[in-house]
Parts: sequence; C-alpha cells; structure tokens
Amino acid sequence: MRRMVTVVAPLALALLMGCGGGLGGYLISNEQEVQMGQGVDQEIRKEYKLAAPDDPITTWASGLVQPLVAGSAGFRDPNQFGGFKVHVILDDELVNAFAAPGGYTYISTGLILQAANCGEIAGVMGHELAHVTQRHGVKAIEGAYAVSIISGWFLGDGLASDAAQTIYAFLSNTQFSQEHEAEADAVGYQIAFNGGYNPYGLVDFFSKLLALSGGSAPPQFLSSHPATQDRINDVTKAIEARYGDTVNPGTTQTYECVQTNMTLAQAQARISGGQVVQDPNSGLGTTEAAPQ
Repeated sequence: MRRMVTVVAPLALALLMGCGGGLGGYLISNEQEVQMGQGVDQEIRKEYKLAAPDDPITTWASGLVQPLVAGSAGFRDPNQFGGFKVHVILDDELVNAFAAPGGYTYISTGLILQAANCGEIAGVMGHELAHVTQRHGVKAIEGAYAVSIISGWFLGDGLASDAAQTIYAFLSNTQFSQEHEAEADAVGYQIAFNGGYNPYGLVDFFSKLLALSGGSAPPQFLSSHPATQDRINDVTKAIEARYGDTVNPGTTQTYECVQTNMTLAQAQARISGGQVVQDPNSGLGTTEAAPQ
C-alpha cells in the first residue's frame, strides 16, 4: 500500500487493476473468484491491522456501503460472489480504499479521517465496487496466466495456499489499466447515485487530493488513481451529461451518511480517540489465530 505523501507499498497499487488481454473474465468462475478473494484476504490479514468485525467503525463502514451494494446490482448481481465484505484497515496515515476479487472491500481509517462528508467516501467506494462488478481483478489474472496454470490452482477442494500467495503477489505488483480505471469511474459514480448519494462525491475527493498536492504532483490515491485535473474534468463532464440538472456539485442533501449507525463526525472521533478495537487475528504476520 501507498501512504499519503510518504511511503507506498505495492498492495494498494493493484488489488483491483486490470490489464489487457485474457478471456474477459469468463475463464474464472464466480466461485473461483470468491476463493481467490478469500486467499487475498488471508494475506492482507497477515500484514495489516483491521478493525474487529463487531467494532462500531466496521458496522458504520458496512452500513455506508450497503446502499451502494444495492446501487451496484444493475451492473452485477452481488449474490454471484456472496456479496461485498467490508473491512476497515487501522492506519490513520494511509488514505486508501481498495477491493479484491470476490467482493472483499477495504477502507483505511486515514481515508475516513480525510473525508469531509460521506458523499466523498461513497464516491470512492462506488469506484471500488465497480472494479468488482466489472471483474477487473479477474480479467487481469486471466490476461497474465496461462489457462493450464489457472486450472491447476483449483485442482483440490479450493484454492491452494501457494496459489493464493501467487495471486496476492501478482495483484500487488500489477498496474491498473487506463481503460479499467475509466470504466470504474463511470460505473462508480452511477453506483453512488443509485445508492442515494451525490455522484460528485468522487470528483470532490479527487479535487481535495489535487489541492493537497498544490496542483503539481498529486498525492497518490490507490497508487494508480492520480487526481489529475484531466480526470476530474472527464468525470465531471460525464456526470453532467448523464444527470444534467438532476444533481449539482456542492448540494448537501445527498452528501450525508445513508444507513449508518453514526455520523461521519462520530466515526472520525472514535478513530481519533483511539477507541477502535483491533481484530486480534490481523496484523500478526501469520494466518494463525492469536492467543486467547
């Protein structure tokens, strides 16, 4: 993962990226995609501290994503991959969100703290859900590995552990394609709108990151998501063309949190106050359970 303005490790660069080629996501089945996501999730838990599943922050993040899940159904039925699984990474310096194949979705406490409203977060998460609905991670894998290799990963009852490590390493070191990034932008703002949010939230967050850079070299967001002015302009024009006067940037009625157990300010206060409980089985450098 890449840290805002400081260091960037490879994971955030690539969990959802796509590259050209492959079989268009048809070689890997929905069930196999979920198995891949489970394997990637295990690797993430080795390296990163996650909020406990029953912590209010996890509940809040899941509630925020829930209307977006409904808003994504027109692009891909979430039941195909068992729905989206939402996790919060405990890193206040990291401004990031990403997802793995099979709907495993992650958002950092740093991004939550950086956001001005839930509309911005919804825009970001809509983009991430779009990578899953469009199967960009799966297409990237199909484009990089021979059919015989992929088939060999699933010879047993599930995905082999060494295959999970291979997939994790690949996704951590592969760049996003411009085509898939543009598609995730286009699908993502529609998911946010369908979920009840102002679709300009993604534009607002990109604009914020660009401002933090002083307009020169933008801070890295998801590593290959540079908040360039051209990208902001493209998304803005696309929203205007699709929705016209239905929505306008800066209006507040659809920027507030939808279906969450806390306001954004309350969520940020819990994070800043160090109240978030860590999942004891995360950040251990191993998949073994923590001592009870």
